[in-house]
Amino acid sequence: MIDTGISVYAGLDDYSKEENVKYLRLAKDLGCTHVFSSAHINEAKTSQEELQSIIDECNKLGLKLSLDVSKKIIDKYSSLEGLFALRLDYGFTDEEIIELSHTAPYLVELNASTLSYEHIKSLIDNGINTSRTRFTFNFYPKLYSGHDILDVYNKTKICNEVGIYVGAFIPSHTGFRPPMYEGLPTVEAHRSMILDNAIEELKACGINGIYFGDAYASSEEIKTLNMHNTSDVLIKLSIYNNEYDYIYDKSFRIRPDLNSSILRVSSVRSNAEISAFNTVGRKKYDVTIDNSKFKRYAGEINIVLKDLPNDERVNVIGKIDSTDIIINNIKRGNVFKFIK
Repeated sequence: MIDTGISVYAGLDDYSKEENVKYLRLAKDLGCTHVFSSAHINEAKTSQEELQSIIDECNKLGLKLSLDVSKKIIDKYSSLEGLFALRLDYGFTDEEIIELSHTAPYLVELNASTLSYEHIKSLIDNGINTSRTRFTFNFYPKLYSGHDILDVYNKTKICNEVGIYVGAFIPSHTGFRPPMYEGLPTVEAHRSMILDNAIEELKACGINGIYFGDAYASSEEIKTLNMHNTSDVLIKLSIYNNEYDYIYDKSFRIRPDLNSSILRVSSVRSNAEISAFNTVGRKKYDVTIDNSKFKRYAGEINIVLKDLPNDERVNVIGKIDSTDIIINNIKRGNVFKFIK
């Protein structure tokens, strides 16, 4: 399970106080639990009063707000009441971070994008209160400046090992934040990737909280994010014949005896008659079901990992829209479902 959230921004012409409140209420109604905001956007004219009103609305709704600040403005905003977390973006010494983790009335949130393993270890060795500390990756307004997914995977693994919460951002494809209006992802590839896959890639990395960096994400996008708030891996599948719709939304696992050609789904064989259908050459990420000509293997579902020749015993029933890191996640034995 993951935490899900949105971002709201004060002091920008694109977002009125009334629209921000409306967006917060929508996010709450659709299942979100967290909110991110920033007090140091160059283009914003951020006032304490407006930020406090956003925090008050969040607390009223039961949403947890994290506020991004730099060292030069922390004194202005750390006195805000009801903050869930304060994200210390830059300018803070380790001593200041460690002290705040023990004394602040809010959680301390650190920038996972800039922390090395050695720095994380040093903070822990010097007494940071890990139960009052969180990490979140940056989001990246500038095109081509976001992380690679493997960088996020490797860094999150380190954070998971020391038991510290990690959050990351996905972009909206309908509502873009100024000034670039090109999406606010943590991972560069997610700027143009379908939302389902961006979410599942971050889940595969071990991310604990996934939030929209942009405002305002659409209600459909927020619904999609919260649909993926499950320990199951959700994989989009387009089926060529609705006769096979029965495999949607069922829980599956991949057999542990892996190979490089196909992923075999456990315990799905059938005694029912399965006619030959679309027995064409198989392409990467095709989904197949063995027909009755395959005798005792009839009904077995496979995910194709590389191009294979046609086989009159194998029906190509559809194709998944997925990525290698998501497929590697189900290879590790995690439960997955095919979704429309």
